[in-house]
Amino acid sequence: MTLGLHERYGGYALITGAARGIGRAFAQYLAEDGFDLLLVDREADETGALAESLHAAHGVKAVPLVRDLGDPELIGEAQRWTNDYEVGLLVNNAGISPLDRFLEIPLESHLATLEINCRATLVLTHTVGKAMVSRRRGGIVIVSSASALSGSPYFCHYAATKGYGLNLACGLWSELRSGGVDVLAVCPGMTNTKPVRDRNLAADLPFYVPMSPPEPVALGALRALGKQPVVVPTLADRVSAGLLAKLPREWTLSLLKRSIEKMRG
Repeated sequence: MTLGLHERYGGYALITGAARGIGRAFAQYLAEDGFDLLLVDREADETGALAESLHAAHGVKAVPLVRDLGDPELIGEAQRWTNDYEVGLLVNNAGISPLDRFLEIPLESHLATLEINCRATLVLTHTVGKAMVSRRRGGIVIVSSASALSGSPYFCHYAATKGYGLNLACGLWSELRSGGVDVLAVCPGMTNTKPVRDRNLAADLPFYVPMSPPEPVALGALRALGKQPVVVPTLADRVSAGLLAKLPREWTLSLLKRSIEKMRG
């Protein structure tokens, strides 16, 4: 399947959190579209295996970049990647999401979430974005979350960090589009990824929280890039978000709280 994005942006696609879930789905679609790939993840074996399989299947270059995005040296590393490769499309997908009462999550865990979900996104978007603007073409995707639209108990800080990505993308969509750089925030709902499966997050959740596979999330985002500032990528999530948006915020948060408490037991 050809999306025409490589023709539009050129160069490599750099994807963070590429080894699994939504990031892996992005990598697969972008390889099909003809992009060479920079696959950033801290899981060395899975990232290397994905690079080999995408090269074999599509004939593209696929470079595994094994890196913890919480590394304080990320600024220098991001600059080296930008110097060594022409990045035509950046997908800020990596994220972590501690689940518990806010004050019972160690502060160190909150700070690590901030490093991955906000600082890494800022560093890569700023560094790669400057190179894109100088070439007057490029695309930047920031994977936010439906929780950024309302907040969420037990995911308080995660939802707040995803709100950062959402608002960063919206502002940049307006700033950069006249210079040939497209920016998009993606707000998926509950997605069938390893953290969700490991926590059994879908168990006992009510009907208004659908579960989507990663592939339609990535595909919906790529199809929306260049057309709008924000996308809720699947129909089920759009219906869910629309219904929740009609409720008073306190009702939405109370429903989410009861659902998560039931799931946690």
